[in-house]
Amino acid sequence: LNRPCSMEEPDSGSAEEDFGDADLPRAADDDESQEARKDTKRLRKSEKKEQKRLFSKEQRTEKKRAQRKRKSEARQSLLNAMSTEEREAFIENERAAGRIRKAAWDETLDYAYKFGRPRVVINCNFGDSMDVRELTSLAKQVSLAYTHVRNLSSKVQLHVTSLKASNAAARSFEAAGSKSWKIHLHEESVWEVFTSEVTSGQLVVLTPDADEDLDEVREDEVYVIGGIVDRSVHKLQSYNEACERGAKKLRRLPLKKFGPKGCCPVLNIDCVVRMLCEWLRRGGDWPGVFEECLPGRRLGDRPAQSKRSRRAERRLAREQAEEAGAEEAHEASESDKEDLISEAE
Repeated sequence: LNRPCSMEEPDSGSAEEDFGDADLPRAADDDESQEARKDTKRLRKSEKKEQKRLFSKEQRTEKKRAQRKRKSEARQSLLNAMSTEEREAFIENERAAGRIRKAAWDETLDYAYKFGRPRVVINCNFGDSMDVRELTSLAKQVSLAYTHVRNLSSKVQLHVTSLKASNAAARSFEAAGSKSWKIHLHEESVWEVFTSEVTSGQLVVLTPDADEDLDEVREDEVYVIGGIVDRSVHKLQSYNEACERGAKKLRRLPLKKFGPKGCCPVLNIDCVVRMLCEWLRRGGDWPGVFEECLPGRRLGDRPAQSKRSRRAERRLAREQAEEAGAEEAHEASESDKEDLISEAE
């Protein structure tokens, strides 16, 4: 009880320092939790986007399957309405037409492979900058370009370069069945395959970043298209490579001059190849080429429609067709009744 009490005041400065030090870990924890929330949000957004993509893909697959089924049922209905002799003649005519069409395609592709001009090159030297989905899309677009050359009976000779084993794009092309295509596949780069054309100025690099328009398509020139598929567009990739390699001609499609207002200059590979084929077929009609080849989403002067509005239009058209069919059926049944009554009388 007689113990002396200390009358010294606490050191306020040390207490404040201790309090401040205690706040540092708390602030760090807040930053970490904020980053964790951002990561979770990004992951959730990415998963939602992937689910939407898979759902859209499934919807497209179902739509194509339904179209094939309707086409098969319509053909079967047509065959059932025929006699045996008519059915056999119809099937034989179909087979004969298929053989003629295939022979014409083979002749076109053989000529283009051996003697075709001009030469159009897809430069696949950008495989390292793309993911698996983009590489798969690249191979698909080149496959569609090959189909355009075939269907248009074009003399364009297709080349694909830089398909060496270390390039991830090579595996995508193999998976797409490129070994059966009648096009020239090269492991070397376009700059190694067409060295003389680069030196002579006969190699034309097509890029939307060029300053000059492509006025004409010449059979003695080589046209290089960048094998780039990027969901978020990275500018100047093919342009910078062409400048570094000493390309003398860099051109862009004359969309600003002859295309629709507001058209995006970044196009799919198959679309560009089709435009070159159409220019040769039409003899230089750029406005007609763009009108024929540009996809609807690229035509800036046409009103854009959402998927919902397009579905609504299709549904309305189906309902109108069903109503018209129902009215025709009702009129036919009423006519049949009148005929039966008149026969009975």
